Amino acid sequence: MTQLTLEDARRITDGALATAAEHEWLVSVAVIDRHGNLVHFARQDGSTLASVVSSQSKAWTAAAVGASTHDLQAAAQPGQAVYGLAHAGGPGRPMTAVPGAVPIRSANGDLLGAVGIGGAPAPGDDQLVAEAAARRHAA
Repeated sequence: MTQLTLEDARRITDGALATAAEHEWLVSVAVIDRHGNLVHFARQDGSTLASVVSSQSKAWTAAAVGASTHDLQAAAQPGQAVYGLAHAGGPGRPMTAVPGAVPIRSANGDLLGAVGIGGAPAPGDDQLVAEAAARRHAA
């Protein structure tokens, strides 16, 4: 597989929504391809506007950098390697090192895109949902 298809993105989104529902969390899910294009988006009834924005920003960041936003968190602190990451995407495209997004890779490790989650009670919970969704893609 060399690209993230709509079918792949829907499967990833379904996995994220199922995991969130198990925990009774209201989330938004964004699946972005490796070029930064939104492939699929879904939000649960009652999820917040902030979750819509944060899920897409997190996914865009993970796709742009090829790393989990959880893994970027420590490196984005003052004095660290990617401090200032929030401004690296340029106007209108904020990047974030808030946990909740993971890259999606092909079986041979090529970057296909990313999934981002927003709206769970804590960023670590968003990360849990994103990781579960990524595993669903790999299955």
